Amino acid sequence: MKSFILLPVPVQNAVCLWALLVCFGGIADTMLLCKQKRYRSCSVSVLCFAAGYFLMHVCREGSELRLKGQALPLALSVLHSPYVLFLLVLALASLVCVCLYASARRWKMTHITSASIKESLDLLPAGICYYLDEGRCLLINHRMNGICSLLTGRSLQNGAAFYERIKDKKVHALPDGTAVSFRYRVLYDQGAPLHELIADDITELYEKSEELRRDNERVRQLSMSMKAYGETITDTVRRQEILQAKISIHDELNRMILATKKTTEGSSSEEERRAVLQMWRAQALLLAKDASEKKSRNVVSDLNTLAAAIGIRLAWDGAPRTASTQVLALFLSAAREAMINASKHAGAELLSIHVSESEKALFASFSNGGHVPPQPPAESGGLKTLRERIENAGGQMRIDAADRFVLSITIPKEERNDAIPRIDR
Repeated sequence: MKSFILLPVPVQNAVCLWALLVCFGGIADTMLLCKQKRYRSCSVSVLCFAAGYFLMHVCREGSELRLKGQALPLALSVLHSPYVLFLLVLALASLVCVCLYASARRWKMTHITSASIKESLDLLPAGICYYLDEGRCLLINHRMNGICSLLTGRSLQNGAAFYERIKDKKVHALPDGTAVSFRYRVLYDQGAPLHELIADDITELYEKSEELRRDNERVRQLSMSMKAYGETITDTVRRQEILQAKISIHDELNRMILATKKTTEGSSSEEERRAVLQMWRAQALLLAKDASEKKSRNVVSDLNTLAAAIGIRLAWDGAPRTASTQVLALFLSAAREAMINASKHAGAELLSIHVSESEKALFASFSNGGHVPPQPPAESGGLKTLRERIENAGGQMRIDAADRFVLSITIPKEERNDAIPRIDR
């Protein structure tokens, strides 16, 4: 059988190239298997590399023999071996290299490796970074590197410096519209500290909190508006009470003018003229006193003055002690309405006022000694307006006309700023 040295030079060069490829395959398999810590298979790949390297060296000695006429004794004996032996060794080495590479690929797909761990971490939505005390990063996934780029403008190189920059703020809103929150702790590996920094994606929670913050701001503004409204409600009630008083005076004046005109133009009895005079006396103080003047500070004195002007005497059993403007305004309105009704409808000369208070409410009753109405009075005009005002304030009003006309009211001391009394025209 023809020896290897007798083959044509191109064939020998092809065999040498094949041996070089076997060397490369052996090196690649050795690196993969060492990384996988499969040392038995790694030794087989080393043998394949050695076989390829030896045959490649033999081919180089054959070139030296042709050019210089000399070669190493071992190489010379191998060169005179049958060429089929060369082909079998290279074929076997190539087959072993391919099998080892396929085995390494299958092992990688079925076993957890550092590369598979890194690939899995890169797919997580959370950012992960592990670094040493001096800041050198041991493991960083793509998300953490992207977060660092968005916050600092560069990739993550020093874990300690990055943590110093972000540790003072709990939530970071990123330029891409997401929000992250960082968690930090120190782990120990064989006594050596290992710093862990994790960035959690809290975009949905952050959006909800921002929406809640905007709602709270709107509520705060509404609360401020209600507070300002509450500060002006007393003045609003006073102006409306003045307007109501002016309307009542206007209506009463029209009625009294018509009654006076009828009395003076025609024949009238002494009783009719006395009734008209009593009507004028009942409105004398209201006509003389401007409701827009400064507010009175003495409730008893004011009511006594009004009663004297319309010819009624007041019998007090207790007096209001509360400082609530709203409660005093409603009490004055009720007292005034009771005096006007006692003088105008019952012809009374005495009005008894009983007042008592608790921590939560003021109780008052007004009873006159005039004649009892033949039927329960209809609530219209002043009585109707008074009831609406008291009930809007959370109080109660009751009218009793069995033995005498009694007006009873209950006014809570807790002011309600959400109700403005209506004005009936």
